[in-house]
Amino acid sequence: MIAISHPAAALAVACTALIGPGQPPVKVHGVLANGQAGYVELHNPSQAEVDLSGWSLASCSGSTKTVFLVFPSGFSLPPDEHLLIAGADFAGTSERRVVVPEISGEGQVLLDRHGTTVDRVGLSATSPCREAEAAEPCAPGLPLVRDERSTDTDYNRRDFTCAEAPA
Repeated sequence: MIAISHPAAALAVACTALIGPGQPPVKVHGVLANGQAGYVELHNPSQAEVDLSGWSLASCSGSTKTVFLVFPSGFSLPPDEHLLIAGADFAGTSERRVVVPEISGEGQVLLDRHGTTVDRVGLSATSPCREAEAAEPCAPGLPLVRDERSTDTDYNRRDFTCAEAPA
């Protein structure tokens, strides 16, 4: 038996038990890189609230990653909740929504407060945001999404499929 005396260490062990070793607690669940009408949807499939303070989202264009959102201090994502990060002209609705100028590029990457990659999706074979093989392209205006559990095999082509845009 291992005794854990530091609260942060206990929380890390508890979260690992809930989401599995090496699994990021928050996933990129869906993406529509459509400029001001685009969005990125995050999902917390774990049973614990995740503090996103200082986490960021970046887009990839060529070999360049550009941060377009840094979550403020105290921002968290409750268990099994979704969060929509929407471009300024996105027409859909969501209870939990953050508005940014646009969602563009050949992929998106979610980084924790230390700049470590948590999850990513690439939309082209050359995108540094991709995991293994890039996701299959969708028809214009259709987003890429994961299944309802946000299954992540670290292989974009298997993990993402084309779906209808959220209403």
